[in-house]
Amino acid sequence: MPINLLKLYECGYCTHPEKIVNPKKNLKSIKFPATVALLKHSQQGYMLFDTGYASHFLQETKYFPYSIYSKLTPVYFLENQSIKNQLEKDGINANEISTIILSHFHGDHVGGLKDFPKANILTSKKAYTNISGLTKVKALTKGCLLELLPEDIEKRMSFFDESTFLQLDNRYGPFNKGIDLFGDSSVIAIDLTGHAIGQTGLFVQLPSGKRVLLCADAVWVSEAYEKMILPHKIAHLLIEDVNSYKENVKNLHELSKQAPEIDILPTHCEKSADLARRGYVYE
Repeated sequence: MPINLLKLYECGYCTHPEKIVNPKKNLKSIKFPATVALLKHSQQGYMLFDTGYASHFLQETKYFPYSIYSKLTPVYFLENQSIKNQLEKDGINANEISTIILSHFHGDHVGGLKDFPKANILTSKKAYTNISGLTKVKALTKGCLLELLPEDIEKRMSFFDESTFLQLDNRYGPFNKGIDLFGDSSVIAIDLTGHAIGQTGLFVQLPSGKRVLLCADAVWVSEAYEKMILPHKIAHLLIEDVNSYKENVKNLHELSKQAPEIDILPTHCEKSADLARRGYVYE
């Protein structure tokens, strides 16, 4: 099989009141880990799905206007938690990462981009168009810190949604359109616009026959799609397309019922972070 392994890493976390993701809960502050996925493709080599927090993020949020971000969303990160340093601990040099697939351009997903200067960047044109050319303040309202993007990003970036979407069969549940990123059915990208315009999720096929859906921020916690729990209305400030967000929650719920063998992994869920902490490897 083209994908040989998938492994998650926890790269820092932020905190928010639990009531934001579940209106029935209280205002107790809980952690939202930032997980990153490492994929190894037999032809493409090592790839990342997002990059989590990094020291670049902490540096940029010291100064206005990005300091607003750190005040509204406290972030906790140690240098040894950067995806670059964790990969090196696993014997993988940053220059070995051939491709970074970006789900969207929020600061907690692009924070480590500058640590991989040789990697190609693969993302949605719809996502990039939504944040490019903005002022710092306008970008910040969309959760984007423009200075986290490499200066040469446009030279290294390609857009998979310029390809033709394929009709997906019933193995993908209600998700009926996708893009075969490498032409071998190992990684299928789907549009999960909602939390962010052009947000992307990945269906990954493993050698064992196991399938995983990396669903980014389509939901923040697994409980949301498991029990069809929509976030508090104040969370609408963090959601660019509320109707699409609600549709994603519904579709993830249906997928979990129709194909319970698929592991659905939200970026910020403790279930995903637990896999990272245990060093679990999908093969």
